Amino acid sequence: MATGIGHGGLAMKTFCATTLTETTVSPDKRRFQMTFVDADGRQHAVSIPSAIAADLVPVLEAVAAAQPRATGGEMTRLPKTCAVGHATGDRMVLLRFDDEAPYAIELEVAQALAEQLQEQSAELIDEPRPALH
Repeated sequence: MATGIGHGGLAMKTFCATTLTETTVSPDKRRFQMTFVDADGRQHAVSIPSAIAADLVPVLEAVAAAQPRATGGEMTRLPKTCAVGHATGDRMVLLRFDDEAPYAIELEVAQALAEQLQEQSAELIDEPRPALH
């Protein structure tokens, strides 16, 4: 963590996030919360009023537009839960992450996905765990 001067001249530590792991909106829609993780695996949650979140949209869009897109510019999401099921009366496999609506995947696509997941998992099994998480 870096140290800087905060509001009112008080010393403040900067949390150097490397990953956004969760975003949530309060049930009353008045607050927006983001949870970040740093390179040492420490978590930090920031909860702001929805009005401030709305004010941040143009700022974040400007920052994102100025970034090179070499990595595709997509943020990696880390779901807390996942579940697999199948549709009733249809040949579709259902895949759900956290509390989101499930993805309905055609049987053949689901089988190909299962094979790809197995292949990628096999490649990683002997790799050391990265220091970021």
